[in-house]
Amino acid sequence: MREEKGGGDLVIGGARRVGDRCIIPVVRTLALSRGGAAVVSLTPVALLFSEGEDEYIALLPGAPLTVRDAIGTLRDDIEREKEKSPG
Repeated sequence: MREEKGGGDLVIGGARRVGDRCIIPVVRTLALSRGGAAVVSLTPVALLFSEGEDEYIALLPGAPLTVRDAIGTLRDDIEREKEKSPG
């Protein structure tokens, strides 16, 4: 569920359905640990919208342009979220 690109891993969040539309967040994660402490940063970078056969992505402010390229490598996770999402 991870893709190494520009300063962290990209992961697919839990999908939600609104009518016929499935909305899936794309989140950049960054984990730092030092000694016995760890810090995790979660930054939403895009929203993937799927409606029937149509699919599009909306980049959020500050999102790296490489997010669009990484979506292909996350396709299995995206499809799994679509199937799990009720509706």
